[in-house]
Amino acid sequence: MYGCKSKPFTSGLQKLVGRGGEIMFSNLFRFIPSRTKENEFDILLIDEAHRIEKNSNHQYTKPEDRTDMPQMEQLVRCAKTTVFFIDDRQNVRSSEVGSSDLIREAALKYTAEIHEVTLETQYRCMGSNDYLLWIESVLGYSNEERIFRKDDQFDFRIFSSPQEIMDILNEKEKEKPNSARMVAGFCWPWSNKTDSNGELVKDVKIGDFAMPWETHEKITSIPKGYVRWYEWAYRPEGIKQVGCIYTAQGFEFDYIGVIIGNDLCVDVSSGRLGADISATKDPMLRRSIDNFEKHVKNIYRTLLTRGMKGCYVYFTDKHTEEYFRERMEN
Repeated sequence: MYGCKSKPFTSGLQKLVGRGGEIMFSNLFRFIPSRTKENEFDILLIDEAHRIEKNSNHQYTKPEDRTDMPQMEQLVRCAKTTVFFIDDRQNVRSSEVGSSDLIREAALKYTAEIHEVTLETQYRCMGSNDYLLWIESVLGYSNEERIFRKDDQFDFRIFSSPQEIMDILNEKEKEKPNSARMVAGFCWPWSNKTDSNGELVKDVKIGDFAMPWETHEKITSIPKGYVRWYEWAYRPEGIKQVGCIYTAQGFEFDYIGVIIGNDLCVDVSSGRLGADISATKDPMLRRSIDNFEKHVKNIYRTLLTRGMKGCYVYFTDKHTEEYFRERMEN
């Protein structure tokens, strides 16, 4: 069995596999104690394990399915072997508590043997560890000061307008469908209704540039030429909408455009890269006062590493742009 919290990712896998895909690829709520026995599955693969929550209860949970058992323990309990794929620096919400330490604790509780494997590199960003380490250095994950040097293989560029990026992404998409997408920090509202003409509201506005977010889940009548929010990453129509961390996490594209909003900002007096909670429109992040900066940096670290061949960036805050440029080779 395969389990993942991300509806876009599981639905994409189900579509790829076709008939019967929904049997093997599931959300995490399938593995609750009332529905699964201990060691029921031989192997359970858990992807995006950093998105595991405290428990599996939610507003639609039936009374007979409610449980006090932590979600992590459920996933260890129900399989003889559970494999967790996790990145401790991709946690983006306070309700998501998945961590390597929590996996170890649950394994010990069920006297499970633990094997840890570290993936030293990845195929995103053309396997460029230098780029990945630079992103982490700029965002403050390490004290090591690194300079980004132009890579002939991986194309990283900063642009003066989001429309310039979109023009390039559209050309890439024409050459190869589903190879390019635009994403952004959640710094613009997400309209849950269409406009008076029945069209999606172009919420992401920057000067003359305007595009709609992925289709809001409350919009049941999808305008022609658009797709449901969880189909944004793998349906060709997604190129016409801006994605966010919740639809992009877990996916990769040949080329990614990233709009970095005012939620990532520089304190001009200290020169320190921080975060501004007043800039976010994400209701979940607004509740994350204590961990807001950590979550914002995790979000942009994730978005900036979705590209296989290139990443094109626009900054709404020019002090933040300069902060990045100062750490790049001229």
